[in-house]
Amino acid sequence: MLTGAPFNLAFPLFFIKNNGMLISTPGDIKLPERLECVLLYFIKARGVRLFTNSRNQKPGVTIQAIKQHRLYHHPLIRAGVSVASRIRNAARTAVRAITSKEFRSIIQLRVLNAQHVHQTTPLTSMNRYPVIFSACRDYLGDNGNLKILSYGCSTGEEVLTLRQYFPTAHIVGAEINKHSLAVCKKRSVDEKITFVHSSFGELQKHGKFDAIFCMAVLQRKPNLIEGKGITSLQKIYPFEKFEKQLIDLDKLLKPQGLLTVHYTQYSIMDTTIAPQYESLGDYNQDDYRSPVFDKNSLIIRNPVSRKSIFVKKPNEHST
Repeated sequence: MLTGAPFNLAFPLFFIKNNGMLISTPGDIKLPERLECVLLYFIKARGVRLFTNSRNQKPGVTIQAIKQHRLYHHPLIRAGVSVASRIRNAARTAVRAITSKEFRSIIQLRVLNAQHVHQTTPLTSMNRYPVIFSACRDYLGDNGNLKILSYGCSTGEEVLTLRQYFPTAHIVGAEINKHSLAVCKKRSVDEKITFVHSSFGELQKHGKFDAIFCMAVLQRKPNLIEGKGITSLQKIYPFEKFEKQLIDLDKLLKPQGLLTVHYTQYSIMDTTIAPQYESLGDYNQDDYRSPVFDKNSLIIRNPVSRKSIFVKKPNEHST
């Protein structure tokens, strides 16, 4: 056990507010660090002064400062830091859930639509993949009869981009995130652009497509997976889920149509629909910086180049 000054948490000390700040003897510490202050007070009682009234003191340094001290190795301190961190993260999540419609929509997806959702991050921008889009335009041309699906269109930027490449085509933007879909439907677009929920039944109503774009959709938390060194996606985003989605998209695509699957953690060539497709040119996702996985959902240490644009072979009933 530790010896020396008594273990006195003195809780009232940490709940004195002054214009949104907490005042304590170690210094002025912001509200999100309230519970960490308790730990600091305990350490200060051991003769360690981690905070001062210096204007140069950076907020949010509490945990790092504790970890740098020898007392951090005491089990009580380690457990306390872990609990404080989790509570602070939970509080931040709660605040985001209250203040952000987008964040609430993402949570709803994870809870209520877990079996259908792929990528939960709605980040997007205009003309993200000009090389891919240009190659598809060169193959398809542009006429008023083309029907194009942007699967997982987020807040609509991809659909607006596709309109620039295909000025007269019918374009359907499909999105599962209700908040993002609401943003799409508020956009001022022409009469040949439609935004719908991305359920298979809804997409069937719009007939078969000449091209389907699935850009940075069939993946899950790529940056987190890379950062944590995760080697299996079986519990996070199994290959079977990826394959099932491609089987559904294949049913919506015309023979000789284009299926573009770009920035994904799996390969279309590992799926059961692979024999029905051949790649178009050498367009690939070699610049995809996140790990890729095989059909067993295991990481591939030395991946080969993965193509992105595929042409559906004509079947025996095609004319």
